[in-house]
Amino acid sequence: MLVGIVGGGACGLSCASVLEKYKIDYLIFERSNKIGSKILASGNGRCNIFNKNLIDSKTFNYDLLLNFLKENECPLVVDDEGRYYPLSNSSKTILDLFLSKIDKNKIILNKPILKIEKINNKYKLADKIVDKLVLASGSVANIIKDKQGVVYGYLKSLNINLTKIKPSLCGFKTKEDTTLLKGLRIKGLVSLYNDNKLIVKEEGEINFKEDGLSGIVIMNMSYYYNKLKELKNPYLMIKIYPNYNLTNFKSLKYAIPTNLYNYINKYKLNIYDLKFHIQSTYDYFNSQVISGGVDLDLIDWDFSLKKDKNIYIGGELLDYDFPCGGYNLSSAFSCGFMIGQNIYEKYQKCN
Repeated sequence: MLVGIVGGGACGLSCASVLEKYKIDYLIFERSNKIGSKILASGNGRCNIFNKNLIDSKTFNYDLLLNFLKENECPLVVDDEGRYYPLSNSSKTILDLFLSKIDKNKIILNKPILKIEKINNKYKLADKIVDKLVLASGSVANIIKDKQGVVYGYLKSLNINLTKIKPSLCGFKTKEDTTLLKGLRIKGLVSLYNDNKLIVKEEGEINFKEDGLSGIVIMNMSYYYNKLKELKNPYLMIKIYPNYNLTNFKSLKYAIPTNLYNYINKYKLNIYDLKFHIQSTYDYFNSQVISGGVDLDLIDWDFSLKKDKNIYIGGELLDYDFPCGGYNLSSAFSCGFMIGQNIYEKYQKCN
């Protein structure tokens, strides 16, 4: 049996590591000239691979990921916010570990899959014939919109539809002119409102750009923004220095950054209630993940396609996404482990 894996990211590599362990033949088709680019970039190069809030999750079997790391003596450390990183503090450690568990001769680089043809219950892609498919090509996050076909194009040949996709974990373009604030990094309490109703609030660092806002807390706001069924005057309320009382100061000139001081004076604003109306999220190229993907109603419990049980779909290609904090990466890894294990168990029953 030969398994074709489309995509050499977290899901594809973890699946391949399971197949290698059980001596099931496979090929990885990677569209770019290197493997695991998003793994290397994750957590600002530190690889935020897990979050303590996932320990009791029933959606994915995260034990497969955690046990893999433990068995291979790759220790993790956790920060105050529950984010887990490798002790080495380097994402290269994680990528090197997975690459050590697969056969590099089974990786085909610079091979974008634009079409897959089904022939007599087998599948033809890139002049190769495989018995089973694992579709783990990721999403168009960090890819310009015109190049979406490189990631999703082959789905059309298999008659697999996507739900509406939108950039997520990204910044916002605002209706307000933020030119004066460009380059400012500051902590604050951020609240997302829609139709004047509070949706979510979170404290963290905010990065100001010439046309909007970014930073982890803002990126998390974009996750909740994308889940809104209807947008009605969405806006952000920001309280700078929420734990410090500046109301008794006659002047804030030397208490806050100069560009912030100039901004609130120009527009006659309250330092504790800065309002920014959302024009849109930033584009796909500036997002970390995508909201939307292959409809989960098309997928069975074992991540196989309901209409074709020899096709498995996992990772960011599926219509699920989470806030920042290691949720998305750990789910992609865990998904690959589960797919590999399911392929092996079915293979055992047939032999």
